[in-house]
Amino acid sequence: MTAAPWAGPAADASGTSPDDTSTEESRKPSDDAWTWSPDAPLPDPGALEPDPGIPASDPGSWTTAAAAPAPTALLTPASAPSRVPVRADLPACVLRPAPVPVPVRAPYWTPDERVPERPDFPRSAVREALAAERVAPPGCVIRGTTHRNSIVYVPSRGVRVVVRRLVPDRARLERCFLSEHAVLAAIERSGVPVRAPRVLALGTDHAGGVAASRVLGTSGEDEDAFAIHSYEGLSGLSCEGPSTAGTGPRHPVQGLLPREADDVVAQLEALTRVDHRLLDPAAERVDFYAWLCEELAALVGRLPATSWRLAREFGLPDGPRLREILGRHRVRQRDVALLHGDLNPWNLVRGAGPDAGLVLIDWEMAMVGDPLYDLARHLHLTPTLPDIRTRMLTAWHRRLPERFTRGWEADLRLYRAIEVVRSAYVDLHRLVTHAGLDAPNVRRAVDAYAMTLHAATAFLGLRQREPATEFLTAASRS
Repeated sequence: MTAAPWAGPAADASGTSPDDTSTEESRKPSDDAWTWSPDAPLPDPGALEPDPGIPASDPGSWTTAAAAPAPTALLTPASAPSRVPVRADLPACVLRPAPVPVPVRAPYWTPDERVPERPDFPRSAVREALAAERVAPPGCVIRGTTHRNSIVYVPSRGVRVVVRRLVPDRARLERCFLSEHAVLAAIERSGVPVRAPRVLALGTDHAGGVAASRVLGTSGEDEDAFAIHSYEGLSGLSCEGPSTAGTGPRHPVQGLLPREADDVVAQLEALTRVDHRLLDPAAERVDFYAWLCEELAALVGRLPATSWRLAREFGLPDGPRLREILGRHRVRQRDVALLHGDLNPWNLVRGAGPDAGLVLIDWEMAMVGDPLYDLARHLHLTPTLPDIRTRMLTAWHRRLPERFTRGWEADLRLYRAIEVVRSAYVDLHRLVTHAGLDAPNVRRAVDAYAMTLHAATAFLGLRQREPATEFLTAASRS
């Protein structure tokens, strides 16, 4: 019920009725005469504003705004009829109630029009996914080298999706050349048998303050870019409901099985049928090997001073010298195609069934270039038994047209040597900065750094220097 309107002058705190005699001065309304009525409704939290006369940290620093209901509906003077209980013994701060906590609203996000709204995943589903991301349990959040991937369930669609965000403090030393969403869209449009995620949404949202920033890893109120991908082939987590039981995705970290080796080669062949001209129209006019060497020399030039000084002490050359050494070699010219660019074991996901193939994820390092390079980089990054390696090379040579494979035997060795040199710089930088060491593929690489450094300096015809031994011994213990 609402409080009765006040009528008549204020009385003292003793509860005397308006008919009692008192001085004229005591009957003058004043701010001190206002008291609180338990029957009065509480003010609307949205109609409150800070009292400029009281510090904002004071819990009683809120008063009614100008647009709020008239005070007579909220407060009752002591002269009110006796049927309305009057509490004159309460402290004055009750006249300025603290703000009531407001429930968290659905996340506000701004769509990136480069990915139009999909009929199978409308914008309402995006809001559901973003809301689920904020409360995703640790077992459903996977941190990679540069991305954090949250596997969440979207009730309205009955599916799981992956919300991908860049980790703010993990800048990639190696450059990216194509937009991941554009690459995945091109694969989907082409209809080739490549098992890759589908891009469901792209946009930015607001972290919404400190509480959200703890979950999302953002800086507070700033916008945070995200992409939502379909949840493809990952076993261990159910795609049929909100259950999170299971062990999560499984990767061929110890190498490929024979059927998996055949499957990877089949997908590499299918990539040659994607229209790469939509992604990089000028790629056919570029000498891929020369461009690759130039990019590696530029990577050395981007090393921070601390990492570069240590690389020089280890006997690794600077960018111009490396460009000169690599420029002594040549490769055969082959037709270019779309490449994944980073086929390490943690970017290959085993499907749910015993006969399911591998899903290729994390396409942010995709490029257009020599298809042999994709195979060479995979063999460098993945533990491969000799018979599996022979199986893959034989199948790759037989499946791909000759315009993609001519002269591949000699060039495969050169590409693999270049990847060893790249790792000598990149893994040293990770050891110095501890960047991404919690990612399993990074930890494996840095643990084998002594062998990587030896192979790199041997290929370059340089001598490995002694300070490397002491540093690597200390780094292995950290």
